[in-house]
Amino acid sequence: MATSPSITLEGMAAWAAIKGIDVLSASDFTHPLWLAELKRKLVQAGDGLYALREPDARARFMLGTELSCVYPQDGRSHRLHLLVFAPDFEAVDRLCVALRPYGNLASDGRPVLRLSGRDVVDAALAADSRCEVIPAHAWTPWYSLYGSKGGFDSLVACFGDMLPQVHAIETGLSSDPAMNWRVAELDDLAIVSFSDAHAPARMGRELTVFTGEPGYESFREELRSQGVQYTVEFYPEEGKYHYDGHRKCAVCRHPAQTLELGEHCPVCGRKLTLGVLHRMEALSTRVSTVVMPGEDGLLHDPSGVRPPFRRLVPLRDIIAEAIKQGPHTKHVDALYLDLVRAGGNELAVLERMSPRAIATAAGERIAEGIVKARMGDLVVAPGYDGLYGSVRLWADTPD
Repeated sequence: MATSPSITLEGMAAWAAIKGIDVLSASDFTHPLWLAELKRKLVQAGDGLYALREPDARARFMLGTELSCVYPQDGRSHRLHLLVFAPDFEAVDRLCVALRPYGNLASDGRPVLRLSGRDVVDAALAADSRCEVIPAHAWTPWYSLYGSKGGFDSLVACFGDMLPQVHAIETGLSSDPAMNWRVAELDDLAIVSFSDAHAPARMGRELTVFTGEPGYESFREELRSQGVQYTVEFYPEEGKYHYDGHRKCAVCRHPAQTLELGEHCPVCGRKLTLGVLHRMEALSTRVSTVVMPGEDGLLHDPSGVRPPFRRLVPLRDIIAEAIKQGPHTKHVDALYLDLVRAGGNELAVLERMSPRAIATAAGERIAEGIVKARMGDLVVAPGYDGLYGSVRLWADTPD
């Protein structure tokens, strides 16, 4: 549901090479038809990872899925999305058997379960003690750990006695690590970012670079030791739920305005969707700090304790703005592929390719745009109430 038909294992593997991604989640292992396809097409590649049976397929897959938990607790309804990772198909089979009584696993790739966050962790560890559960897009309003519509005010309220078995939190598109550093109860959790892509071309818009060699056990160990080298992030303002607002009435507000003017839409009177920044302000225990890029282009924790991160603009969006065409036009496609071939992959182009080499492959204006994106020389119109924000690299680009 809501997923491109080109999200196949083969399509994902091909785009992983284009994007510069080493390991992907195989995704949706709770769905019986997709699980059968995973078992038919994937073979063990060592270190708890899997590969396509084709001998030249380089991408590696980790067995993972996303669950939607909708359940009552403490007199109210909660809605929570969780990522679950498993070391092998035997663990997956046991977990699917345990989850089946709580929802229809065949209804969607992300099944809705009447099961609490605490009980999902318990079921995953009962299936295999090596399973990992990570709250997905932890701050978005509707389905998340801290969401304003159906979330919790603390980790322990969500996971209870199973909290020590949760080792990481996923930022989502509308928050970044610096925002999460403000919440003291997250100090002992690894902060990771994943792309949450429903189409292969959008894979890698957020990702996590780990310090060790790819492998399931190293993944588990690095979550526990916060062994993240850095994460790649959307500009959080560009996410769909950064500001407060009401999309239908085109009302968009900074949280400070909402606190001053109230939580109801001035046009229709309905309650606004309170965004990630609003929720972060409500639950944070530290003041916000300005984080400037270092010489390596990474944004570092001023205290030096947490791993750094990098904000990037997708290459196709930079090209489209530079040549003033739509991001899915043939000319943009051609320039995108030329740059990927010249740089090795999209991530290498955005992070490391020299401006001169970019200009040679695609022109001076595109090189200028990539440099501006690296430096943060841009303007972002914040997203709100399910509407993505927009990035402008040049002042002459229309809103």
